Amino acid sequence: MKTNKFWSILVMLVVSVTAMVFTSCSSDDDGDGGSKDINAQEVFGTWTCTASTDKLDGQTITGYMVGQTITIKEDGKFTSTSSSIGNGTWVLDGNQITATNTSGDTFCTTLVVSGNTMKWNGTSSQGVSFNYTWKKN
Repeated sequence: MKTNKFWSILVMLVVSVTAMVFTSCSSDDDGDGGSKDINAQEVFGTWTCTASTDKLDGQTITGYMVGQTITIKEDGKFTSTSSSIGNGTWVLDGNQITATNTSGDTFCTTLVVSGNTMKWNGTSSQGVSFNYTWKKN
């Protein structure tokens, strides 16, 4: 009896974790033009944040990331001057970047790129939702 209960709990746990992994970076088309697939060449390079809004636990922080830079490299790695983003790896799928830093934090971001401007709308595994505007250096 205890073995059956153990397996039932284990199966429920696996199903729950699987569902969270496949829905955490889902694409939402809210009509803002962000559904266009992004060519990876558009995001390579060093970018400086010019506007930012972060939300955590119902509180909004404006400007926290302004002045910080991120360098997105062709080899699937990134570096940042922001300690909250850090350094790590990234994968582009359509208009979504999923990035994991060396601390294990994951960021799921919808991108809109227009010329030398890139906008991010996303969430982190730390419970932060964010909107950032970047200018290419």
